[in-house]
Amino acid sequence: MIERIRGVLVQKSPTFVVVECAGVGYGVNISAFTAGKLPEEGAEVILHTNLVVREDSMTLFGFADTTEKNLFLMLLEVNGVGPKLAQRILSGSTPADLLNMIASDNKSALGKIKGLGKKTCEQMTLTLKEKASNMLQALGDVEGSGITSVGALTGAKLEAVLALHTLGVKDPAAEKAVVKAVEVLGDGADAAALIPEALKYL
Repeated sequence: MIERIRGVLVQKSPTFVVVECAGVGYGVNISAFTAGKLPEEGAEVILHTNLVVREDSMTLFGFADTTEKNLFLMLLEVNGVGPKLAQRILSGSTPADLLNMIASDNKSALGKIKGLGKKTCEQMTLTLKEKASNMLQALGDVEGSGITSVGALTGAKLEAVLALHTLGVKDPAAEKAVVKAVEVLGDGADAAALIPEALKYL
């Protein structure tokens, strides 16, 4: 199938792009995470892809990196999660945060992602918790993966990172700021204390 596409980005939106390769324009569904990493229209782009084939359709999904693609494929293993919902889930969080939430069984944080109900959150952690933990461990050993030692953040630390994201602070800056806040306040600090402390390091 189509595993990777390289060409000129001729059209882009938050959820869909058109990439022209050898005169053919391929329509590719993307997440908001991938949309945020795209170059301007007219520039060359490379997307890792997965072709979903149904009786009445063939839909191409594209990803900024292999981590997001592998996470997409993992999500499809969850009962009740189809390609469109998986795309929506990936749009509600970074791959690193999503893996953390699943691995730490943080259903409360997962429930804040638009389109995710309580039952689906429970099914996600039940089905993918071990795989998510293994994936975080593997990524933590890869230089430049974007997942640092904070890939294991859970509880108040993870809540603080997610709060910084809602304030517009992106990774790795958000993660590094929270790590520094923990160094100052200690491991027992709650999210309410960590957030203002972390903001000092941005």
